[in-house]
Amino acid sequence: MYDFVIEYVSTDKFGHADILSRLINHHARPEEDYVVAAVTLENDINSVAFDSFTILPLNFKEVLQSTRTDPILSKVYKFVQEVQGCILYGERLVIPVQLRKRCLTQLHQGHPGIQRMKAVSRSYVYWPALDVEIEGFVKACPHCALVAKSPAHASPVPWPKPSRPWQRVHIDYAGPIDGEYYLLAVDSYSKWPEIIKTGRITASATIAILRNVFARLGMPETLVSDNGTQFTGAEFAEFCGANGINHVTTAPYHPQSNGQAERFVDTFKRAVKKIRERRRPMEEALDTFLLTYRSTPNRSTPDGLSPSEVLFGRRIRTSLELLRVPPKQTPELSEQGAADRRTFQRNDFVYAKVYKNNAWSWVPGTILEKVGNVMFNVWIQDRRLIRSHLNQLRSRLSSSAVRDQEAKQPSANKSLPLDILLDAWGLRGSSSIPFSSSGQESSASPEYDVTFQEPSISPPMVSHNTSTSAEQSSSSTTSSSSSFESANASTPTVQLPRRSSRVRRAPQWLNPYERN
Repeated sequence: MYDFVIEYVSTDKFGHADILSRLINHHARPEEDYVVAAVTLENDINSVAFDSFTILPLNFKEVLQSTRTDPILSKVYKFVQEVQGCILYGERLVIPVQLRKRCLTQLHQGHPGIQRMKAVSRSYVYWPALDVEIEGFVKACPHCALVAKSPAHASPVPWPKPSRPWQRVHIDYAGPIDGEYYLLAVDSYSKWPEIIKTGRITASATIAILRNVFARLGMPETLVSDNGTQFTGAEFAEFCGANGINHVTTAPYHPQSNGQAERFVDTFKRAVKKIRERRRPMEEALDTFLLTYRSTPNRSTPDGLSPSEVLFGRRIRTSLELLRVPPKQTPELSEQGAADRRTFQRNDFVYAKVYKNNAWSWVPGTILEKVGNVMFNVWIQDRRLIRSHLNQLRSRLSSSAVRDQEAKQPSANKSLPLDILLDAWGLRGSSSIPFSSSGQESSASPEYDVTFQEPSISPPMVSHNTSTSAEQSSSSTTSSSSSFESANASTPTVQLPRRSSRVRRAPQWLNPYERN
């Protein structure tokens, strides 16, 4: 309420407002169009003046005057006790119809809201259906509507339950985490998760990741995502259409609609943060989380099984399987054809295939042990241990074994490897090499001794190496003496100086000419 002081001023001294009435006589008559405009302007001025009057606070005198002219209150006025010409409802002033809008406007100053506006009105004014009109007035206020709170959330409506694994898949991006993004895909039926790290979140990168995942697990029927630009473009729509995938996008800025993926994003971030507290790299933390999550029973899956059991029908093996009681070993059935398959024993002499520079060659070696059914560890001549398949090995006879076989066959005029070389070059003499029964040279021939001992190829074992060398040496001497004894029985022998018992090896350059 405002209190004004009105002062009378003579016309002669009130020139600012009086000049308009004095200049009207000298004003030029306007054209017809201007006259219409002047009438419109006059109406606008009257409207502004009326609005200026109505915005003044409503007071008791105005209510008194309106009560007397109101058709309803003027009749009620005769039957109730009035207070200074106005009707009261308890301590509340009854407002006539023509002043109710102004009263509501005055009550709504400051935009207090529906409940507060009702509380204030119940202390001052009354008319029938006051609360209803207050509610309608506040709801119609444009300023209140622009800043109103969100309505109460509706009851959540769950997605339809899928009937089989990998039928509906929810996807979303998480990150950035250490500058990298992670595309998450979760099966709504088995809860099987897939997490792929990527540096780009474009549509082409997303399609490449999903193509790799779908190549391993198959194409889903429905793919649910938010409204990210990588999911709403024409390229992604073409990818889904080409693979028969129904792509469903949720409401913008409403992550609850894609709650399966959003919830898993939160689980993933918190779990990785816990794992990395031990200063583990992100890749190791990601693999640890996936292995644990996929093998852990989930209450949301059918029968509370783990995601791996629901999706693959089996439990994936983890380190916890070591705590189970070992199963009883059942004897394996004999393999078909095992009896006909050749095999090797320890210390057998073999030739092994050795691969080098996209080529292979046979290298002499000795069997150390058998690994499995068709695998062998072989010690070859360049003092290396290799593992060879049965198909990469063939038998090899040692020099002592060869001489034992030659001793059993009559061969008086047998040619030695050096004889072949000498014959090829025309350097061979007329006489052969006579030997005595004791293995010593005969003085009747100037030929050279061409009997060589085979290079020793033995595994790195002292006891086995010593016995093998001794056996080879004795067998070599025995075979040499026995093979030449029959051919030179009548040849006189000459006693030569004692020769060293050291095992002599043939020169390496004669290896290509040595007979196996």
